[in-house]
Amino acid sequence: MESTGVCLAPHLDMEFATLDEAWLYWRNYGGSHGFGVRRHAGKKGKDELYTSYKYVCQSEGLREKDKRDYLTKIPRAQTRTDCKAFLQVKLFRDCQKYRVVGFHTDHNHPLQKPEARHLITTQREVSEAARIDIHLAESSGIGPREIHELLSRQADGVRSVGYTIDDIYNCVRDKQKKALEYGEAVAITKYFAKRVSENPFFQHFEDINEDQEIVNILWMDGKMIADYARFGEVVVFDTTFGTSKEKWALGTFVGFNHFKEIMIFGAALICDSNTMSFEWVFTKFVEAHDGKRPVTMFTDQESAIVSAIKHVMPDTKHALCVWHIQQNCQKRFMYYKKKKIDISGDFSKCMHKYEDEDDFVKAMQELEGKVEGDEDKKWIQTMYGCREKWAYCFMKHAHTLGIRSTQASESINSNLKRYLNVKLDVNRFLEQFERVVDGKREKEIKSEFEMRKKIPRVGLYVPILCEAGKLYTPKIFELFQKEYELSGSAYIESIDGNTFLVGMCNINSEECSGSRILGIWNRDDQSIMCSCKKFERVGFLCCHALKVLDREDIKNIPPRYIHKRWTQAAKDDYIVNREGKVIIEDGMLEVRNRRAQLMRELATTYDKAAFDEEHTQFLLNVLRSAREQYEDRYGNSSKTANDHGQEISNSQPENSLRLKKKNGDKRSKQQSSDCDIDSKSNWLN
Repeated sequence: MESTGVCLAPHLDMEFATLDEAWLYWRNYGGSHGFGVRRHAGKKGKDELYTSYKYVCQSEGLREKDKRDYLTKIPRAQTRTDCKAFLQVKLFRDCQKYRVVGFHTDHNHPLQKPEARHLITTQREVSEAARIDIHLAESSGIGPREIHELLSRQADGVRSVGYTIDDIYNCVRDKQKKALEYGEAVAITKYFAKRVSENPFFQHFEDINEDQEIVNILWMDGKMIADYARFGEVVVFDTTFGTSKEKWALGTFVGFNHFKEIMIFGAALICDSNTMSFEWVFTKFVEAHDGKRPVTMFTDQESAIVSAIKHVMPDTKHALCVWHIQQNCQKRFMYYKKKKIDISGDFSKCMHKYEDEDDFVKAMQELEGKVEGDEDKKWIQTMYGCREKWAYCFMKHAHTLGIRSTQASESINSNLKRYLNVKLDVNRFLEQFERVVDGKREKEIKSEFEMRKKIPRVGLYVPILCEAGKLYTPKIFELFQKEYELSGSAYIESIDGNTFLVGMCNINSEECSGSRILGIWNRDDQSIMCSCKKFERVGFLCCHALKVLDREDIKNIPPRYIHKRWTQAAKDDYIVNREGKVIIEDGMLEVRNRRAQLMRELATTYDKAAFDEEHTQFLLNVLRSAREQYEDRYGNSSKTANDHGQEISNSQPENSLRLKKKNGDKRSKQQSSDCDIDSKSNWLN
């Protein structure tokens, strides 16, 4: 309700066109004199029209006595003093106006000083526009105090804001309460309905048990589906982040884009971390992505995840996170350091150093000989049993994009911690998770912008590097250029016409270790095979292959060794699903662009008009007139951001569906890996 600024003393026969106008006058009068006001009572005629109405001071009357008062340890202070101040109006039907027929302006309590009058309840009001600003700020992770400080600076002082920090708390609480009016399950359904209305390619799945409880949730939007189609050959699945007060686990499907930056392919909320739950999540994930399974998938050692991958994605190379393995090793063998035995360091060498499998086996045998006790020896043997999932000499043949652990998802978890706390319900968690995803996508847009803005720095102006600079994204070109520089320090020895031995000086052992690497060149189809397997593993040529190409006077990258996923054109094509429909990655892009255009145009005019009262009033009149014309023409057909999903919110949904409550306050501890120990795993036999 807009304030008119009227504060003249009331007098008999003062006229008002409506009761709202009378109330506005009484409210403004109370604010200008330092007291709050209330609506008291009114009388209606046969036509249901109020014939009279009485407005009173906020301190009118006395608090009713409660027989439970004696139980109150700290009673609330009295605010009612039986104040007699009032204003009464009556409807005169001859002119259809309300006139003042009685009033009393004396009070029996102190009035507020001018500097504190903005705190009076009836002088505080959170407008609809302010509510939008508050909700946007709160959803961005800004607290109520910071929101109030920001808005007070915009309004040129706390008194000019029009509401207090408590009002902001109430505003946020009311929104949360309304969202959960029919329970969290319905709130989640409404959230997903809104996302589907924004983009029809948004997909979500709910796993419901026989008790009508949601036990697992999986979702992904159109962009995640398109990104997975382009970059989903290697996926990291991580469940180390606990989501909310419900203690559900968040499972994120994460990968790398063409800038070698993190992107999200999907997310799941999992109530019980058992094999059945993970099988459901993986099955629905593959189904949502038109049956495409990752080539390689990194996870931790939780046995439920290991079993689920075997069942749902048997052809996917399953790799274990070496970081988690190393952490477990350090904890288990920490006491050996007192004996000056570095079990953790020796095991780290087994993970990263050895290229030859025989050398690896020998090192593991020596390691087992250093440990004492059956449990420690069993752990070493267990890890040996699943060596293909973590040891470099076995993993160097796998397509991993250079990933060795699930730490690719650590930045996702750190971003989530910025926005989330344990008090969030699942519905608000989904909204905040959306912001984390938006942040990652904005980083990708910035990288795309910088790539088109800047020319890559070429160290040596040779044809193959000039081609790579135009072909690859900046990050990949930087890595490719390092490989070319390493090839310059390599020596090459021909065994026959097509087979070469390439030796390196001072090379990182994990990248392409060994003094002599075998390279085979086929002139007929211009193919090259290198025993270091870097191209198969990462997706661009290694220094050994580049040395052979240089020896054969090949000045360009053979087309078969240009992996599109690392090129600047990686996202130039459209992604079509199995139904032949082009995936819409961002259904709200055009809406946001139009909104930004409108705000830019209006902001320029606001800045000019705000310095002059006459200019401000003129602009306000123009905007009000334009708004009326817009409503007359488009009022019924236009949509706002809050209109999505109204079909659900306007009708009372069934509330039989609910979220399953997780037992206990903590997630169940991860089970040990079920890596098989076969006869080959025990080298002592």
